[in-house]
Amino acid sequence: MKQIMQMVFFGVLVISTHSAYGSSHHENKVLKAASSGYEGREEMLGRAMSVVLKSLNETKPYQHDINDALIKMILTTIQFAKNNDMIDELIENEVQVTLPMLERVRDNYRRTGEIEAVMVGMIDRTACAYQLFLDIERGDAERSWTSPFGLVLDQTVRLGQHDLTEEEVHEIWIKKRFSAFAKVIGVELEISDIGQDGMVSIRVVDSISLAQN
Repeated sequence: MKQIMQMVFFGVLVISTHSAYGSSHHENKVLKAASSGYEGREEMLGRAMSVVLKSLNETKPYQHDINDALIKMILTTIQFAKNNDMIDELIENEVQVTLPMLERVRDNYRRTGEIEAVMVGMIDRTACAYQLFLDIERGDAERSWTSPFGLVLDQTVRLGQHDLTEEEVHEIWIKKRFSAFAKVIGVELEISDIGQDGMVSIRVVDSISLAQN
């Protein structure tokens, strides 16, 4: 794995160097390579790519994806809340932890009235969303993705680690949680059930009145 990564980045460096300085036939001509945006962060990028490759190489007992660890943490959190009859407390805690971000989104929405900005602030700019939902599709004040929990649940339920269904997780982590976030911001959401194709959609359907602080 390490050798593969070294070969990849050596190749990138060679191409970049050649593009930047030209060949021996054009020694006096300075060419500028296109910026990758990762200059100075090559080691960080290398570590990230190494984790991706290691994750995708895990094929037993099932094909892992790069969001596998995040999914398992969420499932274990929900399972604990379910076992202790604390789902409401879990959602309230999620709101409180996320409150500084939600308040910024709310203030921006009050100032601009831009519905799409709500979806950007609530979903697109949160790492836990784009690291969890690997195939987010974006529309006007709407987002959709494939429910990511079923693959892992197939394994953890079989092993006795969890007794959750994918629909149950969707009800708690997607419907209840995002609806609670939206209430803070001052909008109402329409969140679909999990479709036959595994797709989920969430969109802003209305704004709700908020008491000005």
